[in-house]
Amino acid sequence: YRAYYSTLPRIASFIGTSNEKSLLTDVSGSRRFLCIEVEKPIDCSTPEYGQLYAQLKWELENGKRYWLSKEEEEEIQLHNKAFYRHSPEEEAFYKVFRLPKEGEECIKLTATDVFNVLHKRFPAVMKGSNAKCMGRILRRVGAQRTRTEYGSTYRLTRLAKVNSNSSTGKQSEIQQVA
Repeated sequence: YRAYYSTLPRIASFIGTSNEKSLLTDVSGSRRFLCIEVEKPIDCSTPEYGQLYAQLKWELENGKRYWLSKEEEEEIQLHNKAFYRHSPEEEAFYKVFRLPKEGEECIKLTATDVFNVLHKRFPAVMKGSNAKCMGRILRRVGAQRTRTEYGSTYRLTRLAKVNSNSSTGKQSEIQQVA
């Protein structure tokens, strides 16, 4: 703990493991992580540290960039999308809505509108949430926002709901979600 601010060089990297695939929670902070799913045994042979350090020293002394560019950070964030943890509210959102495709007809709803639809359909999931939280979720999932004189609206597409006919086991016609 320090009571004052100081600037320090980046001097450390950490490696960690997890049995969970969905471990990232902060979209803005995910650029600090490079998630890799292990698909085969890891080669644990000892690297040639002398050669590795000599190469790194040479690169630093010759002006090689040792930080990530903005484009590289964006690439890492795109790669890491598969490792994000989705909140129950976000999962409820994806059961009712999706983001529209380019040029596709859509509806424009406020965060309050979306919250009310989800709260009506999933009251237990939405119990501890509110419209302000829904606005953050809509921005996190990448919903396109338009500011109006009455507040922000989000471009969304409502999913169709398929009802099953319990007596025949066949699906009945698709109905619009409330």
